[in-house]
Amino acid sequence: MKIRKYWIKERNNPQIGVYYVACGQMSISAARKLEQALYGDNVMLKFDTETDYQAKLNELQRNGMKAING
Repeated sequence: MKIRKYWIKERNNPQIGVYYVACGQMSISAARKLEQALYGDNVMLKFDTETDYQAKLNELQRNGMKAING
């Protein structure tokens, strides 16, 4: 059984700016598919543990960044 990583998508939209999407646990191949964008750029941020994942979401929120659930 493979252990799935936790992922946050950093979405760089030229019109509305940068925002983040909390994607939760998924396979690497599923995360790579989410990096593909027709407009702007997506960067998938990988976390080994749920604690690290939640800490990053909290940090983004403290810094005033938009973080939405995917």
